[in-house]
Amino acid sequence: MTRQGDGDRVVQTLVGHFFRRFFDNDTVHVQGETLTTVVRALSAAAVPGLMCAFFLQNQYPRRSMWGAIQDQYLFVLFSFVAMGAVAVVEWEMLFPDRLDFLVLTPLPLKSRQLLASKALALAGFLALFLFSANMFGAFVLPAVSKGDFYRQVYAHVVATTLAGMFAALALLALGGVMLCVLDPRRFRVASPALQMGIVVVLGLLLIHYGRFSDDLQAILAEPLGRARWVPPFWFLGVYETLLHGSAAPAFARDLAHYAYVATAVVAGVVALTYPLAWARMQQVAIEGETRSGREPLRWWSNVVRALVKRPGERAMFHFIGQTLGRNARYQAYLAIYGGLGLSLVLGCALEISAAGGRLHVEFQSAGLHVMLPLLLFWLVAGLRTAFAFPLSLAAGWVFRVTGVGVQECAAAARRWVLCGCLGLTGTVMGVVIAVGWRFGDVLVQGAMGTCLGVLLTDAFFYSEEHVPFNRPRMPGRANFPLLLTLYVGILPVFVMGVVRLEGRLEHKLWVLLEMCVGTALIHLGLERLRNEPTVAEEELEGYDEEFQLLGLSQ
Repeated sequence: MTRQGDGDRVVQTLVGHFFRRFFDNDTVHVQGETLTTVVRALSAAAVPGLMCAFFLQNQYPRRSMWGAIQDQYLFVLFSFVAMGAVAVVEWEMLFPDRLDFLVLTPLPLKSRQLLASKALALAGFLALFLFSANMFGAFVLPAVSKGDFYRQVYAHVVATTLAGMFAALALLALGGVMLCVLDPRRFRVASPALQMGIVVVLGLLLIHYGRFSDDLQAILAEPLGRARWVPPFWFLGVYETLLHGSAAPAFARDLAHYAYVATAVVAGVVALTYPLAWARMQQVAIEGETRSGREPLRWWSNVVRALVKRPGERAMFHFIGQTLGRNARYQAYLAIYGGLGLSLVLGCALEISAAGGRLHVEFQSAGLHVMLPLLLFWLVAGLRTAFAFPLSLAAGWVFRVTGVGVQECAAAARRWVLCGCLGLTGTVMGVVIAVGWRFGDVLVQGAMGTCLGVLLTDAFFYSEEHVPFNRPRMPGRANFPLLLTLYVGILPVFVMGVVRLEGRLEHKLWVLLEMCVGTALIHLGLERLRNEPTVAEEELEGYDEEFQLLGLSQ
């Protein structure tokens, strides 16, 4: 009995440890504020369902049958997207972590205790968010719909729970298969691309809900076409069959069958692959990971040497690239951020309509005009936020020891961002060439991208005089209103203004010269106004006791 009690206490301790690690992320919270982070995250998941249900209360009881189906689909879709987003954000922590093996394996713990504890913590984490995302809608929507309250609560809970479970389990199954098939190095390379693709799909589901939600009757008409491949529709079928029984619409029975089968399949894949992935990662942690000894590409080193003249600035330029390349948390953040930007672009460029029970996807070339300004704004804003994440504070002492000034570090960050903007501009130019744009229009895209890259970098990094990845987080300085203003107030106006300017430039190419000259003058003026010595001194005040000199210079 004593041994059993000791084993239970060990499992409880390990479950608590693994559960806290889901929230112990410097990109999310300040050190020591785990409880606050949990409350904020759960509130963010719970509030949308409550608000949507209350906004719908004036629609009932006059709401039509297909209008009610549209409302039910909204909650099923939200549960699906919310749990998919949670799984993507916590992607690295969903699977066995090498650090856990290195720390916990030397302790007198059994492998099955570690596996069971991780699985229980993961199940509790996902269940907590699943409950938060659906708890208000499960009671408020049936209350405002004026129907059979208890029956609709039952249908709502089952459908939204299955939708959220499927989204989370599908990502777990996909990740488990990748861990079993790929080696850890290739898994790290493939993970950001997969995360970005998942975010694009989730974003498009939300964006196009606003477009085709009024056409659900046409989309779900018999015979079902491409709609049968949209997972949220499966769980809408579950909702309708449980709510109306034999009186449910014709689409419901077939789609509900897909939902039950698909959920069972992904659950079985997770049950099979998760222990295998655990054993695979344990072996890699014990034996060590082989790393390729490839040297940096010579042509890239020559390009950096040509662009960045000062040695200290060049060292920081390489430091930024290597940090983003080796740190999984930065890669996950940038993948999620980039996926959101791509989903917005595709939402503007793709038109989805319904006719004859089928989804028709059409490409709008006019929507490509939004691509360049939106992605450039998204890139610069995202990199500025990424540079502010304090994930490399332990390496801060090296900048003082080597004598690299903060102003050099900030200048290297601006150059790195500008190079990213130029690379993105070249990619957009390749896309518009591929779809058959004229040479003059492509030239406008290149000139506009270069000028926007310079101006956006100057605007976002004008007062940003910090060492990238080494800026201590300031507790209590929440800037949510600023972010809301930036992305809701400024971004749409900025994009529409640039699109109109592009249309003017495509008909008056001589205006390109004026735009380039104006951009150069603004850039030089901002460089003159930058007070580098004062900012650098203020930045270095907090670094007095973060490192120890070896005394070798005496």
